Amino acid sequence: MAICYLFRFLLLVSATTKAALAIVVPLHLHERSPLKGNSFLAVSSRSQSRLEYYRARHNNTHAIEYSGDIKVGNQTFSMIFDTGSDQLILPGLDCVSDACKKHRVYDPKKSRTATNLSTNDARQCQFGAGSVMGYEREDQVCFGDACASAEFVEALIESDDPFLTAHFDGVLGLSLALRKNATVKSSVLEALVASKAIPSAVFSVFMAKDLHSDVSELSFGEPNAARMTGDITWVPLSEPGYWQFSLSSIRVGGKQLSACGAEMANLTGGMKVVSFSGMSTQGHGSPVCCSGTDELDYEDRCQFWGNATDTDDDGTERIRSRFADAGVIQQVSTDGRVAIKFKDGCLQNVPRKWVSLDDGCRGDGTIQALLDTGSSLMMAPTQLSQKILSALGVQENCTTQDPETFPSLTLTLPTGKELTLTPADYMDTVVENDGVYCWPHLIPMPITAKGPALVLGMPFLRTYYTTFDAENKRVGFATPKQPPLTAAKTHRDTARSVNLRAFRPGDTEAQLR
Repeated sequence: MAICYLFRFLLLVSATTKAALAIVVPLHLHERSPLKGNSFLAVSSRSQSRLEYYRARHNNTHAIEYSGDIKVGNQTFSMIFDTGSDQLILPGLDCVSDACKKHRVYDPKKSRTATNLSTNDARQCQFGAGSVMGYEREDQVCFGDACASAEFVEALIESDDPFLTAHFDGVLGLSLALRKNATVKSSVLEALVASKAIPSAVFSVFMAKDLHSDVSELSFGEPNAARMTGDITWVPLSEPGYWQFSLSSIRVGGKQLSACGAEMANLTGGMKVVSFSGMSTQGHGSPVCCSGTDELDYEDRCQFWGNATDTDDDGTERIRSRFADAGVIQQVSTDGRVAIKFKDGCLQNVPRKWVSLDDGCRGDGTIQALLDTGSSLMMAPTQLSQKILSALGVQENCTTQDPETFPSLTLTLPTGKELTLTPADYMDTVVENDGVYCWPHLIPMPITAKGPALVLGMPFLRTYYTTFDAENKRVGFATPKQPPLTAAKTHRDTARSVNLRAFRPGDTEAQLR
């Protein structure tokens, strides 16, 4: 059974054609209503306090969705565009799940361009909040007038969470290829380029800071100059597959959180490595398995096996995997390689930069970051998130804290370029009758398939106009042109978000109106 890996849920859109060379896709925001009992966000205002409700609401990483339409086989579907997966998924006409019955389903009989690619093997797609099982098909996919023939999974079974109550019908992946058997038609982005519907495999994300506005958008084929100002700062991807890049440091209020370079320089035997960006080992009987460090000097099978290429700083091409595994360091060589013993007893000698510790430090002294257009928050491994939150020093009841003292959060790229989030960028603020409550948009998360990483979701994407360049394997950041903020509509059941600069210790909700 083939598996397509989904990192998480992301962007939902409806497409219109901007010009012959680019497609501008308006984004429409929805707040998700999760299933009761299947999500910790499912709380009742009758049984829980407003504070408990908004605390749970804040901590739900899928509370916000951006929805819109595409056409497949001349049938319209509301989709999410997921930068963490690499394939289109639609509910099928024969789907037996309740989730499919509440959404538009794909009917090949209504299409003149449908092709059945199915074999007897079903595709099982796993992601953070659920799963899909179905069979492969090919049909015409259109964003407005831009069309291409692309492959997708026609779902026969969908999990209730998150599909049952979702505003979208399906998922469209925008990552680089994550599967060994991926083709040009597996990626809608690549298929659009191959059909010359767009000039290059590039898309850009603009998210308005005013959540009540309707100007957020995705631009395919090239960045939209009308949504950014100044030059784009580019950084190369550090891992195959996901939109992942390196940070040289993280600073809070100007103070560096951890010295990863020094920590990784002092690697010693016995240290646990929580992820290894090389091959998942295959047991003692495998031709790629070595059992002891005495074999490292003469056994090629202990060196650099995997399914994707990478180049070291000296230009040497190595082989590495798209997935990660954990192990324990057995030996650190003077040439910069690290011998790791895995759970199955196999040993491999790998470049230092392929290993990561559970505090987020990677062997090359960097901290890894992932761009996630579908996450309402930012997330990080437990140790790293605790460091950041402790340094921010924001109390949940922040009534007595002066917002002027909240520090900035700065991410430094290897080039020295700084990406800074102010308190207004990373903070969620709610005013209640008994005071002001603050929640930084950061929560702990499990280690990803590529090891420990800082996941940059919507708070970051509202701060920086972000461009994803699949052709050159890089991401770029620019200053967005944000429209003026408008007054948020309020009602008795909705918390009132306020600008951090708008209140002072001791202010009441009435004084802030």
